Amino acid sequence: MFEIPVWDLLTTFTWDSRELEFEGEILPGFYDDLEFSSPLYLKIKLISLDDWIMVVFEKIKATVEFEWTLNFVDLENIEREFKKTYDISNPDDIKYIDMKNISIDLKDVIREEILITCIN
Repeated sequence: MFEIPVWDLLTTFTWDSRELEFEGEILPGFYDDLEFSSPLYLKIKLISLDDWIMVVFEKIKATVEFEWTLNFVDLENIEREFKKTYDISNPDDIKYIDMKNISIDLKDVIREEILITCIN
């Protein structure tokens, strides 16, 4: 559902970008531990940087239930890196580009950011 093709950005010049918006219902069971009470709104910017893609979540907004508590999620300007190749020496929380499909999957990143908000 949140798999985004990035072949066009990988073949273009550094700092080229595109913006995407999404607003829609997230069905029960999509995430095992989160239940959405309102539509999920995402606004993201994808930026080409040499051999990787930076994803800037300009906005993540939703109402979710986590551990029987209702949480209002309203996040802005969260950056994540998606690299072409795995680097064992880099301990940061970096995701990787699926080079078979030349795409990135934002499903886990979205879940992680929402959980961080719910836990804090």
